[in-house]
Amino acid sequence: MGIGIGEIMVVLIIGFIVVGPEDLPKVARTLAKCVKKIRSYMKELTKSFEEEIKADEIKEAGRNIKSLTSEFERVQQDVLRHAAEVKDTIKD
Repeated sequence: MGIGIGEIMVVLIIGFIVVGPEDLPKVARTLAKCVKKIRSYMKELTKSFEEEIKADEIKEAGRNIKSLTSEFERVQQDVLRHAAEVKDTIKD
């Protein structure tokens, strides 16, 4: 997080002065639990966003496949039509 030893010492000294030596461990534990919960929520949120993005990508890929399939069918019909024309020309 980019926090150095100096910053940690300043926070500990201020915490020691404000909270007092008896309650400082309790406050530190509570703060650690809160940070742990926030990290957990952030991981869940990130996972949710990633899943949503993947779902959108899958939907877009499906649309692209449908578009390519219809284009392939159109080209296939053109080839069959030209083959029939060539066959008719050869018969004549």
